[in-house]
Amino acid sequence: MITKLQSLLKSRKFWAAMIAAISTLAAFLANEITTWQFIQALVAVAAAYSTGVAIEDAGYGISGNKPF
Repeated sequence: MITKLQSLLKSRKFWAAMIAAISTLAAFLANEITTWQFIQALVAVAAAYSTGVAIEDAGYGISGNKPF
């Protein structure tokens, strides 16, 4: 459990997703985007992150390397 958390905190994909989510929240709180745009942006962030993780996991399966 701890090694997964440590690897998550070292992940550039994770931090890019966090920055995108925080930026989206800031835009929403500043009334620069609507609620619907806020939701769409968060869904896009989640989709991009999960796709990146899935591609990474598939690469580990193909090459035979283990992620940990």
